[in-house]
Amino acid sequence: MSAHRSLLDDALARAERHGRPGLPVGGFTLGRADDRSRRGIHRVDGTTVIELDGHLHRIFPSPDRRLVAVEWAPSADENAVFGIVDVAAGTLRLHPDIRLRYDTVVWAADSRSLDVVASRDRRLVTLDLETDTRRAVPLESEARLRLFPGGKSGLRALSSGSRGTTLTDRATGTLLGRWPALLRAAPLDAGVLVWHDGGLDAVANDGAGVDGDAKHGLLWRWSDRDAQIVDVAAHGDRVVVLAVADGRSVLVDLVDGVEIERSEADSAGSDTLTMTAIGFNDGVLHLGVEGPLTPPRIVERTKENATIAPSPAETLGATVRHDLPADDGATLTVHVTAPPGAEGPVPLILTCYGGFGVPHLPLFEPTVPAWVAFGGAYASAQLRGGGERGRAWREAGRGARKQRTIADLADVARGLIAAGITRPDLLVLAGASLGGVIAAGCAIEHPELCAGFVTTAAPLDLLALDDHPLGARWRAEFGDDGTPESRARLRVLSPLAQAEALPVGTPIPSYLGVVLGEDTRVLARDTHRMVEALQQAGGSARLWTAAGAGHGANESAALHALGLTVLDFAADVTTTMPSDAPNGASL
Repeated sequence: MSAHRSLLDDALARAERHGRPGLPVGGFTLGRADDRSRRGIHRVDGTTVIELDGHLHRIFPSPDRRLVAVEWAPSADENAVFGIVDVAAGTLRLHPDIRLRYDTVVWAADSRSLDVVASRDRRLVTLDLETDTRRAVPLESEARLRLFPGGKSGLRALSSGSRGTTLTDRATGTLLGRWPALLRAAPLDAGVLVWHDGGLDAVANDGAGVDGDAKHGLLWRWSDRDAQIVDVAAHGDRVVVLAVADGRSVLVDLVDGVEIERSEADSAGSDTLTMTAIGFNDGVLHLGVEGPLTPPRIVERTKENATIAPSPAETLGATVRHDLPADDGATLTVHVTAPPGAEGPVPLILTCYGGFGVPHLPLFEPTVPAWVAFGGAYASAQLRGGGERGRAWREAGRGARKQRTIADLADVARGLIAAGITRPDLLVLAGASLGGVIAAGCAIEHPELCAGFVTTAAPLDLLALDDHPLGARWRAEFGDDGTPESRARLRVLSPLAQAEALPVGTPIPSYLGVVLGEDTRVLARDTHRMVEALQQAGGSARLWTAAGAGHGANESAALHALGLTVLDFAADVTTTMPSDAPNGASL
């Protein structure tokens, strides 16, 4: 093992000792404890109920808290089965013939039965736990059914293509309304809270219904065009929204749809903090909070204690927000985490996403403190197409305007270089999934800006999105409507098409293509072809497969090998990185 790889390996292992706790729900949490490789179910007092081989995706405690329904997968491929955990015995009983993929369970109030949508088999299953019997009803072939808590027997959300989603009270059959894209529903004292693509609606559960902009049954409506909702929590008549605005996470407290307070996470020393999730448990609001150098923590927020910051971690470095100009005058934000007192150009890994309205915020990943301890800087760029600044920001990098996202990444790179934070020979671009498309597109179009680029599980052939298991859902993001005009635009945008058209001898940054061994979303084929195309053009390109890793939840052992491979590549291509760089402070 090389000297720099050994140092990175040790620093990464130290960072990985920190767990990733989950939000309390029904008296339990689903999370990974410190020094553990996989997630388990824990009581809120910290004692463990069960920790299993494989992957626990979601948990649904029964109202009496004696049982926990779980979604469990034997591998990281996201295809799961249903199970029941007996809390007192700490045992799991699987139902392998009830096959799930991120499906919600709704318990009966007496905890004797439950309903679950087995989406992989297109069935609605009712399980009677007292008699150990079940009833399965086939679903409509073209419709998507989801269940949410609310009313006496839950809420039924039925989505059917262009007709949108209808929400119905299952016990009464009351139609609550129709929305073009419904994300989640939850009970309120006065009715039902609906989170949809336009914001939040509170609707009465009296049969009046809401259809589009109709006001019948609508109690209140809230939206903010400059903010992206990422989570919502409701308890009684209290509604709290976790959103992203101006590139940072904020909490918004609502009373009858009126905003009464907006707050951010307090800074933990010199680290930037991001709130990642919110939820009520026994009437208390809990938040997930973390930063690039601050391991994830769950904190309480009450009226008496509004502090929303974990205890400051040992100072390993500093995270600084930079607002940089784009070539069209827009402001682009990038958060840079660097060692204490770092001066002059340093090796920098610049990460990105820039799509589907998903915010790219500064978060804790073990690779960040490991790279900083090694002497490098780690950055997260916020690009148009993401969800950092509301709807207009998202639309500016979507569809036919997707090239704008690549241009934004190039402008961020130029801004960091102009500010003296890094140099092209010290810069590595990195992105996963859609972010890999953006990183690759930028590196191939602007090879003068970076020394290398990394893609992980990226659909790099934009002319063949439908070949991927979920690729048909991505066409609108890239503006593929099947017309000759859109296909011509995609050919210019597609990293693989660009790579395969490169003349031999063209200057190309070094490339690391990572595929996930158990990925059920993105085929490995595109990355294989990208490596071959760049090698044929005379570039340095290598392929690496993350065995045991998928697009969903992964064990820390699989992530260690992946993170070490990326960091080792970055150290190799940023040739001035000293092999005897300091280990840095212990995490």
